[in-house]
Amino acid sequence: MEKQIKHVEAFYKAFDMPLPETMRYLHKERALLRHKLIQEEVGELLEASMSSQGTLVDVADAITDCFYILIGTALEYGFADKLPALFDEVHESNMSKLDENGKPIYREDGKVMKSTRYKKPNLKSIVYGE
Repeated sequence: MEKQIKHVEAFYKAFDMPLPETMRYLHKERALLRHKLIQEEVGELLEASMSSQGTLVDVADAITDCFYILIGTALEYGFADKLPALFDEVHESNMSKLDENGKPIYREDGKVMKSTRYKKPNLKSIVYGE
């Protein structure tokens, strides 16, 4: 993931986009733009997934664009360098959703639910180094 973050950072530098020195909240206008960009890419993913003319290449393109936009958003907030550790922490938390027998619990629509073993991710310690 570090390589991909560096690629998006290179894009930001090449296109003179904002790269903060430290973590920060975005101005509302910039946060709204990032949200709109994410929505656009998720919409393209839905379109590629549902279209009778869509291909797996279209789906792959949309997923990759979502990933690119999300990394860019983390860059703008100033914590993209923490994404690998954040991802690992969320993964560990997600794996704790398995029940006592190591089995998943599903909602009716297929969503994975939390078991009694669930452990909430400690993202604050990663973001703020606490």
